[in-house]
Formats: sequence, C-alpha cells, structure tokens
Amino acid sequence: MAIAPDKKSNFDDFLTCFICLETFTGPKYLPCLHTFCTKCINTYILSTVEKEKTKATFKCPICRQNVLMGESTGNPETWAEKLPGNHFVASLVNRQAIRRHEKICDACNANNESKNAFSWCIVCEEAFCESCDKCHKSFKMTAKHPIMLLKDIVTNKETVSIPSLIYCEEHSGEVVKAYCVDHSKPLCTLCATLSHKKCEDVITIEAAASGIKKSEKVMELSRELKETSKQLSDLIQNRKDHTTDFEKEAEAALTKVSAIKDNIVKHLNTIEEQIKDEINKSKKEVVLKLFEKSTELESLKSTVDNFIAIFDT
Repeated sequence: MAIAPDKKSNFDDFLTCFICLETFTGPKYLPCLHTFCTKCINTYILSTVEKEKTKATFKCPICRQNVLMGESTGNPETWAEKLPGNHFVASLVNRQAIRRHEKICDACNANNESKNAFSWCIVCEEAFCESCDKCHKSFKMTAKHPIMLLKDIVTNKETVSIPSLIYCEEHSGEVVKAYCVDHSKPLCTLCATLSHKKCEDVITIEAAASGIKKSEKVMELSRELKETSKQLSDLIQNRKDHTTDFEKEAEAALTKVSAIKDNIVKHLNTIEEQIKDEINKSKKEVVLKLFEKSTELESLKSTVDNFIAIFDT
C-alpha cells in the first residue's frame, strides 16, 4: 500500500478488533467480511463449538451469519488459521504503526523479541531495527536491496509502497507468486508445481495485476461499489432522519405523559380536598350530636344519683 504524502488518516476505529477492542493482530475475515484477530476468532470458535456442539459451522460474532467450514477442514483448533487473511487491513495496520513510530522489527519479532523498527526493505517487504538492518546489508544476497528509513516515510520525505504479502490458502507460509487464468485462482510455487502444471495459461501475479484497474469486471465492480456506497449513504441518512423523528416523538410523548400526570395529580388533590371538607363537616355534626347526647346522659345520671341519695337517706 502506498503511503500518500499529504494524508495522515486515523484508522483507529477501522483497525480495531470487535472482540478484544485492540488493533488487529493477524487479521482474518469471514464470508460476511467482518474481520477479527487470528487469536480472537480462534478463541471464539473454540468457545462456540464447545457450547453449541457444532462440527462444521460457527456464527459470526457480529452479524450472527453462519460460517460453513465443512467436514474436511479438520479440528476447530485449525479453523482460524484456514480463514483468509485481510491483507488490506494488515497493510493499514502497517501504515498506522509506521506513522506512530510503533512498527516492530519483523526479524526480531520472528525470534519473539520486540524492538522498534528503523528501516524498511522494499524487496524483502520487512521492517528492521538498526542491528538487523546492519545484518541485512552485510549479506551478499540482500546488500543491494533498496532500504528506506522509517523516519523519512513518517515525515513524508519518501513515498514508498508497503505491500502486504498474500499467502496461499492451501500451503501455509507460501507466498502467492502466480495466477492461473484457466482456473481464475492465485497460486504459490507449490500450487503451480503440484496442481496446475498442466494448465496452459499460468502467469505471474504481477502480470495478472497489470491493467486490472481498466478491466471491464473491475470497472463494473467499481460502479457497483459506488452505487452500493450511495445506497448505504442514503440508508444511513434515512436511519438518522428516522432516529431524529423518533427522538422528537419520544420527547413529545414524555411531555404529554408529564402533562397528563400533572392533571391527574391536580384532579386527585381536588378530590382529596373535597373529601377532607366532607369528612370535617361530618365530623363536626357527629361530634356535636354526641356532645348533646353525652350532656343529656350526664343530666339523667345526675338525676338518678340524686334519687339514689334520697333512697339511701
């Protein structure tokens, strides 16, 4: 991927794995085109297979679409490695690491060491620290390889193509170097030797890629992608408009509910006051009657008590 001299785009969201929420490491993509780290999707596959007791499929963690691996793909432990690598995302991760001075030396990384990269070999397509850079220049086979300093790339002093190697899906570790026109399939050296030696039209991957931008299929695909992009933009805008309308309707509903509540509370308060007034009025009448009755009873008791006193005398 060529690093544009005037653009320093931030791909943080695009380069973040949905599972670990970190920058992609060994990005692999599913048929639905969702991408995950190799280790993350491997852990997810093992967990899903064990939980759902499936033998040939698992569901995408995002869209839940079924991914059919087939019975011949071996144990679930190997499924993640057999998924196709997202080389476009890998190249963007490379670019981001270089821009942030976070690119690790590929040679040291292969030996489980971590050192910041110092330079980039265009031929080997690898980054080297200062020590590995010196070793690289000391070997006869690599001494004349063009080397670019990463600091020059970062400061836009140099424009360099930093491709991501495409590896064969059938032969682990083998780089794609040829293309079979008969079968419309990219090939590594082993594929070309073992499976496609009888094919009449096998060309280099560079020859296959030349002029691809002007081919009818690519132009048609470009048109379809642009149309799809427009449709998605319209759909996104439509969803945003619906969201705005829904929020307004929800706010209006909440305001209406609040007004209804206030009216209900006001009405209940009025009823409460009416009931209180009626109870207080009834209370006064009943208390007055009881007082009068008590007075009469006390007068009668006084009379009775007088009679008792007379009889006793």
